[in-house]
Amino acid sequence: MLPVAWLIGAGLVGILGGAAIVYFWDDILKWLHDFLPKVSQMLRSIAKKVPLFEHVAIMLADFVDSVNSKIEHKLYHKMENGDWMEETTRRTLPESELPPAVKRKLEEKRQGRIKEADITEEMELELGQSIS
Repeated sequence: MLPVAWLIGAGLVGILGGAAIVYFWDDILKWLHDFLPKVSQMLRSIAKKVPLFEHVAIMLADFVDSVNSKIEHKLYHKMENGDWMEETTRRTLPESELPPAVKRKLEEKRQGRIKEADITEEMELELGQSIS
């Protein structure tokens, strides 16, 4: 009788925990979005101050960054009107990873030949999608 009670209790805890995660999903993602970069920065500052832990701290910071980017790849959330929204995320790139067309346009802006560098068309070509 006791194992059955434990199983029923564990099932209830699992259902309530799952319901809480679903209900607070947007808040959990916002918290992770704020928290994980802080952890990464903390690990990188430790790597600079404590040479003994430099490699481990950098590896952990890179891992946290990769987890953060995987979590943020696509977010789905329900809007107030009941529709679902897919939000794709941004990532920071070094200039060396930019497509050549984008680099040219940014260089023209630096040299003052153009006022603004609108790279929408280049990114649409790169992604194969239209950007609105």
